[in-house]
Amino acid sequence: MKNFFTTKIRVVLVVAALAAIITMGFIALRPGKASPMNDAVSMIMTPVKSATSLLVRQAEKIYDYIFSYEMLEAENEQLRVVMSQQNQDIRNSQTFKEENEQLRNLLSIQNKHTDYSFEIANVVSWDSSSYGSVMTISKGSAAGLEPGMCAITADGQVLGLVTETGSSWASVTTILDTTSEIGAYIFGSGYSCIAQGNFELMRQGTLRASYISSSATIRNGDQLLTSGDGDIYPAGLVIGSVTDVGDDEINVAKYAVITPTVDIGSVEQVFIIKSFDVND
Repeated sequence: MKNFFTTKIRVVLVVAALAAIITMGFIALRPGKASPMNDAVSMIMTPVKSATSLLVRQAEKIYDYIFSYEMLEAENEQLRVVMSQQNQDIRNSQTFKEENEQLRNLLSIQNKHTDYSFEIANVVSWDSSSYGSVMTISKGSAAGLEPGMCAITADGQVLGLVTETGSSWASVTTILDTTSEIGAYIFGSGYSCIAQGNFELMRQGTLRASYISSSATIRNGDQLLTSGDGDIYPAGLVIGSVTDVGDDEINVAKYAVITPTVDIGSVEQVFIIKSFDVND
């Protein structure tokens, strides 16, 4: 009960104070000569008016800021949606471009080698060291790949052989690897040889053509092609070009340093020859 009366008295006092302020405000606004009471009211009301105006201006600024922020946020959200769609369109366009390029390359090779059956795959990773040169590709046994199949580029450059397969991946040991051996011949002169990976040359991105007749005439720039011996590599595929010639260690034959026509380490796409006609 005591709290009730206390609260009631406070309310009465507040109402009385407000009434007094309003009354003084009316007196202050009456036309005529300012009285001492008017001056007192003006002294009280002036800072109140200033404070009120300041609060109004600040409130307007806050409102404008909130309104502008909400508009900017909405615009940013719209821009994010548009940019997301544009990025997706770019990704789709790039995918279509790559697929079209693959189809063009496949068509080009098939026109040149109608007996070849191909599987296109992308290079996933490289395992290149001082002792070997192996790439992992994105297709495997599920796509019909088997060890012993030949890998080439879109231009018919020999890359190597499939040596291991998983369901969705395969390892291709390249022609630079020290375990690689390919029956070959020098185009034009017809001299036969064996294209081999070499420990020292592998680090330079080249390989060696060994067992060339000591009487052979070989020039830099001569092309080395697959002979088709062994029925592993189709005949007539490009291995590379001669960049150096010398005599072997016992001076009974010549050898040539062969530079592949493409940088094997930068290849991103391979064509696996799944089958081909073997020349009798």
